[in-house]
Amino acid sequence: MMLIDTNIFVDHLRNYASAVRFIESIAGSENVIFSAITEAELLAGKANEDNHKREKLLHFLHQWSKKIIDNQVSVLAGDISRRHGLAIPDAIIAATALLNNTELVTKNTKDFRKVPSLKLHVPY
Repeated sequence: MMLIDTNIFVDHLRNYASAVRFIESIAGSENVIFSAITEAELLAGKANEDNHKREKLLHFLHQWSKKIIDNQVSVLAGDISRRHGLAIPDAIIAATALLNNTELVTKNTKDFRKVPSLKLHVPY
């Protein structure tokens, strides 16, 4: 099971070859999840002012399971942010990975490695 960080999706949307290959390798997999905060971060991009691009992004994400930010995620994210100095969006992603007992697929090892029990994977 793996949770995909926002930066991996951003690289794919920017058409970086290594990210495109990685995303193609996990397309439609039931073992892939992402955080609702990732969806929010992606939707915040200016490109989504175009409704067609926005709908295309939402359809793209729909092939995997989105994990909501419930009370358990919020509490753990607050603890992670306070203890390890992560920004709230990153703390939410880390908490989501920990609570779902999954590795976090990211290029942001600098920040996430501060969380000792978090399993990280750099895909490219």
